[in-house]
Amino acid sequence: MKIVGETHTVRKLAGVITGSLLTLTSLAMVVGTTDTAASAATSTFKVCMGTAGTPGTPWQTGQGTVLQDIAHQEGWASVVLSNQHSPSTSLSNAEIFVLDKCNAVIEGPSPESTDPVIAAKLAAAKIPVITFDIAQKGWYFVGINNSLAGIQGGEALGAIIKSKWDCNLDEVIASGLPVVGVIDTERTGGMIKGIQKVCPNIPNSKTTEFDGDGEVSASATAGRALLAAHPSWVKIAVVGINDDGVVGVLEAAEQLGRAKDMIGWGQSGDLDTGSNVDPHLLGSVFYFLEGYAEYAVPLLKEIAAGHAPAVADYTHNNPAVLIAPCSASTAQAKNIPGYSARLAKLATVSAGTTPDALFCPKM
Repeated sequence: MKIVGETHTVRKLAGVITGSLLTLTSLAMVVGTTDTAASAATSTFKVCMGTAGTPGTPWQTGQGTVLQDIAHQEGWASVVLSNQHSPSTSLSNAEIFVLDKCNAVIEGPSPESTDPVIAAKLAAAKIPVITFDIAQKGWYFVGINNSLAGIQGGEALGAIIKSKWDCNLDEVIASGLPVVGVIDTERTGGMIKGIQKVCPNIPNSKTTEFDGDGEVSASATAGRALLAAHPSWVKIAVVGINDDGVVGVLEAAEQLGRAKDMIGWGQSGDLDTGSNVDPHLLGSVFYFLEGYAEYAVPLLKEIAAGHAPAVADYTHNNPAVLIAPCSASTAQAKNIPGYSARLAKLATVSAGTTPDALFCPKM
């Protein structure tokens, strides 16, 4: 496998934790807080969340919104801060959670190097932690089976490659996000494995992985350079950490007039619903990230009742909650509501109603 574009990852991780807690606190973007009179009257339980992902992305904002809706239903207080995809901000937010006397904390995926430091601080304060998607010793794991998700998406695209080209293509391009560590390895790498399960004749030498930053613009820029450097590539399959990374490469090919024989399969489902789906994006593995807090409701209820279960941190294949991937073709995705409609629906159902039960097409 060829890997290009490592310098961007280094830049994304650059930065040190400096200054006072006040300075660090100023870096935190407050997505929202709730502390209603009803919750104050009925409970002192406070659940806090550090959201992951690029600030302002719909699913990141949605995770906080869904958690606050759950807290309102249950009579809990809630605090939601954005980790801003930043190690220093993630750490400062954890310190805020300690000072704010949170009774439980949910941490979205952050740079893995930060998690052990955050874990130590929250453990010292005796605050139980639920982690989304990235396992951390001592934290309850709630998340997708990353390897299975990647492999499922790869197998779906592999079946199309076999039908369309008899498994004979020029290149598999993988738009990854190395900053998230094992998630990228298992999801993006899993998609390549899935393709190779269906088409074992495709060697690693015909796969190229680069850092697409999980964003359309960054992936398109890197994708244009990659395609320009390899004018002989015609039949191309594109996979990636999310829909944005895949669509970025597809758009780059369209701009260069080279998309005729290009196909892609994403992950996350963010760009595979609605009326403006890229015609070369043939499907995605949906996670319904905005609704992840719903999966954590039973666990939060036990913690709130003072009966926290034994930690299931996935270090020994023992996740607290393992979410099933939802792989759907673009045709099937026409029956999946868009982000805003899903968020509205989640606000109307009882706490703990999971997104996959509501939205994943029945195969």
